[in-house]
Amino acid sequence: MTTNPETWIIYKAVSGDAPGWEDRQLLPSGSLTDILAEEHDWSDGPLPQVGDRVRAYENLDEPGNGISHGRDGDWVVSKVQTFSSFDASDRIVVCGCTYAPITPQWEAIERGAPIPELVQTTSGGQ
Repeated sequence: MTTNPETWIIYKAVSGDAPGWEDRQLLPSGSLTDILAEEHDWSDGPLPQVGDRVRAYENLDEPGNGISHGRDGDWVVSKVQTFSSFDASDRIVVCGCTYAPITPQWEAIERGAPIPELVQTTSGGQ
């Protein structure tokens, strides 16, 4: 069995004073950062490209309790840099992003069955 290497994708504002800068803080230190989002990807799917939008997620039904909806966000990828190591198959992709707000069009995120329900189904209800 082969596994795909890990790709760590970091989305960051190209300007430190881009909108929302005062809300972007690293925890637990509280220091300011230009990082907007990050993802860990083990698929063999395409990497982010210039023009892609960073996805935004919220729980519109119960704010602060996970996520229920997603949408294309207000940040657009304006440059992509890929870093690889000669002695490891993992890579890091840094996406510089510019702020270009759009009207939000939220889409509900489809969820699978709850874990207890899945366990009951696969064990024959015992």
